[in-house]
Amino acid sequence: MNKILFVLVLLVPFFSNAQVKEYKASNGVTYHVGDTLRLGRGTKADGSFLYLEDHGLIPNPRAARSLPKEFANVGAVIKSMRKTTINGIDKYVFTVNPGGPMRYTVFVDDAIEACEVKPCKTADTAPAQVNSVADEIKKLKQLLDSGAITQKEYDAQKKKLLNQ
Repeated sequence: MNKILFVLVLLVPFFSNAQVKEYKASNGVTYHVGDTLRLGRGTKADGSFLYLEDHGLIPNPRAARSLPKEFANVGAVIKSMRKTTINGIDKYVFTVNPGGPMRYTVFVDDAIEACEVKPCKTADTAPAQVNSVADEIKKLKQLLDSGAITQKEYDAQKKKLLNQ
């Protein structure tokens, strides 16, 4: 009995699959299992998707097939999420079903970067550079000293900045 219990304790980590339940992607959207992933357009030359691949039933790294261009601008249901490490870099991989019997894997952050998944990562989702009030007043002072603005304009802008 102890031997069976010992073997089970050793094998349980191999059979348990620690899936990620949610992931906040680089576009600022938090995805959960069961959510719908909005697809954009494929980025390959023929219009198919570069980061959405079907590996088939038999694992073969050279036999990956891309999602065809007919699936552009449709939704794909997220079936599972997992975190993997490739060359020391953590990547999140979603298994999705865009319709039909096949499931595809997507490297979600790479697909967002390439706009294969919407919303794309744009300048709006990137952190904006924030200037302090002191920096703005300093710039206004330089404009005043150079004669680009009048004392009245300087005072009005300074008052507006300080009242924020």
